[in-house]
Amino acid sequence: MTQTQLRRHPGRGAIWGLVLGLGIAVYLTFVWPVIGLDDYKAVAIKWALVVGGVMLASILWGLFGPARKPKGAAPAYAQSTGWVAHDQAPPAPVDTAPPAPDDLPPPPDEG
Repeated sequence: MTQTQLRRHPGRGAIWGLVLGLGIAVYLTFVWPVIGLDDYKAVAIKWALVVGGVMLASILWGLFGPARKPKGAAPAYAQSTGWVAHDQAPPAPVDTAPPAPDDLPPPPDEG
């Protein structure tokens, strides 16, 4: 049986790292005042370090962290074990009409 390929999501990790980093920076600045508001340049540098560090950690987690099991079964092309000839033409369509159902009313009389 063929193993399915696990997909990693570093871009998703970067986006959520940005959101989490901004939240942590706001928390460290206003709720638990670790980052003082003395100089705007120092605050900007500290915010950039916090957000950048969290984004880097999130990207690395997206690349190397544990991946979830894929949903559903493996695709059909991955499950086939035999050789398939892709250069053969498909079979010709059947031109026979389907049988008429027995429960139809008789056609109306014209006249």
